[in-house]
Amino acid sequence: MQQAQESERSIKRAQVSWEQSKEDLELAKSYIKTNPDTSCLLSNQAAINAFSSILQALGHFQLPAYSATEMLNLCSSVAEEVEQTRPQCEVLDSALNRDLLGHTRPKNISFTPAFAKTSFEASSQILKIIKAYWQDNKERFFTP
Repeated sequence: MQQAQESERSIKRAQVSWEQSKEDLELAKSYIKTNPDTSCLLSNQAAINAFSSILQALGHFQLPAYSATEMLNLCSSVAEEVEQTRPQCEVLDSALNRDLLGHTRPKNISFTPAFAKTSFEASSQILKIIKAYWQDNKERFFTP
């Protein structure tokens, strides 16, 4: 992971990622029953974007974008309070067809509405915790 300096530009990128994470989560919710595979993907993407928002605000760039757990590992080194999301990240990553290095590996997963709902709830918890981070740091960054 490369890092520049925290700047007005990095904070704006972070805010865009945060807003995108909320949009992804809303879309994930709308697809739970009709397209559970898309819902799972969007739930995962919402979490990744939320973690990215913290890292981007601090000037990090060229972030991996395939695993909520990998993003958590990077993010918890600068924001310890997000470590509590590890169980939710494990739920989200259980749906991936990739290992932590991003290599494809076959999985036999059934994307049911029940699993999509579980993924959505895991991602919702992650966003709730990251929103608390933003609220605690709004003077330095932005209001969530």
